[in-house]
This record gives sequence, structure tokens and C-alpha cells, in this order.
Amino acid sequence: MSIEAITDKIISDAEEYAGARIAEAKAEAERIIADAKDEAETIIERAKSQNAKDTAAIIHKTSSAAELEARKMRLAAKHKGFTAAMEEAMDQIAGLEKKAYIAFLVGIIAETGVREGELILNSKDRKAVGAKLIEAANAATKGSNLKLSSETIDSKGGFVIKTGDIQIDSTLEIMVTAIRDSVASEVVEILFRK
Repeated sequence: MSIEAITDKIISDAEEYAGARIAEAKAEAERIIADAKDEAETIIERAKSQNAKDTAAIIHKTSSAAELEARKMRLAAKHKGFTAAMEEAMDQIAGLEKKAYIAFLVGIIAETGVREGELILNSKDRKAVGAKLIEAANAATKGSNLKLSSETIDSKGGFVIKTGDIQIDSTLEIMVTAIRDSVASEVVEILFRK
């Protein structure tokens, strides 16, 4: 799965999730605004003896508070959708079929430029694909001599390469964070123009 495909999937999932949350937030906002209008009408009835200026100020204050609350709810729903899309992207990558997952990781290993060192995986991946990943990574790059570490990492997937005192963190969490940072402005623009 390419970075572009992951990015497209993240954006698509974020739009879909945010769309649902936005619809919920809009419905809740409409309810809040309707309640605020009802409350304002009650206040108007009680305040008919007061002057028009006081009544208008009360209506404006109540409506403004309701609109502010509605905006907060929409913002929270959009943020939650974006975060959920990032989590879903990690789950989808970690859940790839073994051959595709190995190919994905071999590509990432090649991008690091590291040819020697220990490859540290999470315990699940170490058991499921560790030996085949090392074999594929070493075969993919001439002169590569990576070894599978007995250590494990706490991650949904991906790896850490340890070479001497240097560690290169290519866990799914780090990769998705990098993607999120690179597409954040685009996703924010898409989510917040609605």
C-alpha cells in the first residue's frame, strides 16, 4: 500500500467520518438553537413590560451562546473524525495480508538507507513475519545484512532499526504521525469548509 493510497484513504475516511459527525453536530446544534429560541420566547413573554432594548439584548445573548456551543460541537466532531481516520489507517496497514505487509515494510526499510543492524518488531509481527521480513529486506538491497532482534517494541506495527547507538523509529504510529502532519492542512481545509 503506497503512501499516496494511505493518504487518500485517510482523507476519504476522515471526510466520511467527519460528515457523519457533522450531521450529528448540526442536528444537535439545531436542537440547541431551537431550545434557545423557545427559551428566548419565554423570556420575551415575561419581559413584555420591559423595554424593547432589554429584550433584544437577552435574545442576542442566548442565541450567541447556543451558536457558540454548536460551533464547539462541530469542531469536536471534525477533530474526532480526523483522529479516528488516523487510527483506522494504522489498523488497516497492520492488518494487511502477510505478503503485502512484508512488501510494505521492505519498502520502508529501503527508504531508511540502513543496510546493517537489528530490526526490532512488535511481538506479533516478530512471530508472524519476522524471519520472512529479514530475508526479503536483505534480498531487496544488495549488501544488506539486517538481523532480527530478540527485543520487541510496543507498537501496532512497523519497526525500529537499531544500528550501534542509533535507532530509526519507523513504527506505524510514527509513519501515520508524519503523514498526518504532511496532510493536516489539506484535511483541515476539506473538513472545515463544510
